[in-house]
Amino acid sequence: MNKDTRFLEAIKQCEDNMRYAVEHNQVLEYENKIVQGNCIELMKKIPNNTFDLVLTDPPYNAESIGPNKRIYLGQKMKLTDSEYKKFCKDWFREAKRISKNLVFTPGIANTHFYPAPFWQLCWHKPSAVSFNCMGGFNAWEPIFIYGKPVKGERLGQDYIRQNTLNLTPGIWKKHPCPKPLPLWEKLVKAFSTEGDIVADPFIGSGTTAVACKNLKRRYFGIDLIQEYVDITNERLKQDLLL
Repeated sequence: MNKDTRFLEAIKQCEDNMRYAVEHNQVLEYENKIVQGNCIELMKKIPNNTFDLVLTDPPYNAESIGPNKRIYLGQKMKLTDSEYKKFCKDWFREAKRISKNLVFTPGIANTHFYPAPFWQLCWHKPSAVSFNCMGGFNAWEPIFIYGKPVKGERLGQDYIRQNTLNLTPGIWKKHPCPKPLPLWEKLVKAFSTEGDIVADPFIGSGTTAVACKNLKRRYFGIDLIQEYVDITNERLKQDLLL
């Protein structure tokens, strides 16, 4: 190896080290934090590809949720179609930009508001009690995938059977639409590795953060409602994370 080659390799190593330091410091700003705010505005301030995964469950634009007609705290539940279309476009653009993989549940009535995913999964929830528009029950939900499973992981089927939390007591029930932890852990495990940082711009009841903590990932969450931020932090304090 001549001097010129060694010199070029040394320069490349320095550049790699500087790049790692910059990226590492960017991630430290968000590591294991839950914040209150407008996620679209906050995401605009986050550099590209900061997160290894964004896993989330955005609002579905329903007047209420479930047979008990539950609603989100402090939020207008039903936007006009044009308002909701803009909302979907805005949050999706920022979430896709700041992450290497994006996975989310769009809501069965809202799939047409988003760009075609790389793939989608069927989440079958046989005990669901939410009504559909056909006179029966909404027994499945699509999960949109923008990216691929990490090396060494695979989803053997694009069908996942997992009941909801309708009859399960817990602090997460203060949120109208908590997602089941086993389902979220399966998605976190498939699309990230230990030590990765996973963001959820609609942290809600905190399931994404809890799944990350259980699986040795770092997390970052945002919610517009302070009470949901408090619920998430309370769940994260538990010794046994549920």
